[in-house]
Amino acid sequence: MKINLRILARILPDAKFYNLREDEDFEICNIAHLNDFERFSSGAKILYFLVYEDRPEILGWYNKPFDRSQNLETLKKMNNLVFVVDYKVSDEQLLNCRYVRVGDIYQAIKIIREYVISSVNPTVVGVTGSVGKTTAVSLIERVLSRKFSCSRLYSKRITPLTLSSWLINFLESNHEILTLEYSMYRKNHIGLLAQMLRPNIAIFLNIERMHLGVDGINTLCDIQEAKSALIDKSEIGILNADNQLVLDLKRKNDLVFSCKDPKADAFIRSDGDVVYLNLNHINQIIRFDSIYIKTKLFYYQMAATGLVGSLLGIPANDIYEAITNFVPAENRIRWIKVFGKNILFDGDVTISGRLSALANNDYRTSLLLIHSFDFGEENVLLQIDDFNQAFSSFNEVRVLDTTENREIVSKYSLKNILFFTKSKFLKNISNYQFKVFHFGTYYRKHKDLQYLFNFLST
Repeated sequence: MKINLRILARILPDAKFYNLREDEDFEICNIAHLNDFERFSSGAKILYFLVYEDRPEILGWYNKPFDRSQNLETLKKMNNLVFVVDYKVSDEQLLNCRYVRVGDIYQAIKIIREYVISSVNPTVVGVTGSVGKTTAVSLIERVLSRKFSCSRLYSKRITPLTLSSWLINFLESNHEILTLEYSMYRKNHIGLLAQMLRPNIAIFLNIERMHLGVDGINTLCDIQEAKSALIDKSEIGILNADNQLVLDLKRKNDLVFSCKDPKADAFIRSDGDVVYLNLNHINQIIRFDSIYIKTKLFYYQMAATGLVGSLLGIPANDIYEAITNFVPAENRIRWIKVFGKNILFDGDVTISGRLSALANNDYRTSLLLIHSFDFGEENVLLQIDDFNQAFSSFNEVRVLDTTENREIVSKYSLKNILFFTKSKFLKNISNYQFKVFHFGTYYRKHKDLQYLFNFLST
């Protein structure tokens, strides 16, 4: 939504404006930088918030402190910027600048964000869980877009600043539905995000041994408690009935999905090459002869999506078409061709829950190829058993024979793997029906797939 000075003067009555015209408006409200801003021209008029975080260890949204005003001398040279500041920046520092002064910059951001949300008033569909959130949100957006004007919020790390920045800039008056994932880096994060943007419908996919070891997260029950805030804030929850900790959160009117219970509101099963989705709450059965990937996690994502779609009046045929033709919006996991064979490329963080989800599949034979490990911020020591279990579930796991990989495998006592030199890494991969190529945090190191294809072709 476009923000102008007239709106700011109305919703921030105590704000003071310096060297500004009354009719000025802005293409971007830069509260936190988003990749989506790249769609605007280099000279776009920007309302630039000089935000700061002095003690990130308290709230846990960021790894280190920052203060945008430290770059003020450089920013002053950009004629397209109008600054929003509070007590952190003095009038002397802003001499001859165009700026808006507020008492508390974070309170001002909150007021602007709530103004935008109340003006649009979309139905919010939120997804949480240990693994599979991003794909689930993308799948839900594809289905709901068959009927509604639907927008999807995506950020690699959702914080109050990135959430506010996205909502203020990209939530438009015609948006009827907003879909997004709610993730956490501290126990209270999902509750805080859900308070900022309350979900109408909340999906809880699963609880896995991830996030353990971070502040306040020591057990699976801690994860349940942390993520339950999304269900508590929602009008209706959609829960995985096959995960007892998730199912324990069910309220009277919530719906459940399952791969085990034929009586669940959504029951999904695989019969050879065919997948059936039974939407029992509306007495509909949808048959899928082709889907993106045949893993148990994707079945759960399909079932949850089917429930959301049917709940919001999407016809069964539209649900079928959207799921059948689905391709994830992000490149972190995607099918690629290698020597004419389909390989699933996984370029995300090396996490046991994600590899376990890929291991739990309906293919006859499966091969995991690991180019390199990158565990991100996760506690590896608490995932070792899960990694080894995931590796044992593939028919074969090959790890590229490098010094770094050998050190990691030895350090964490990873089992059920074989080291292969580069010349033999891809040998006889056609013997396996399902082939996964994992490269930890690939896109943090490479901007496109050129490096990957160079590696695979030499």
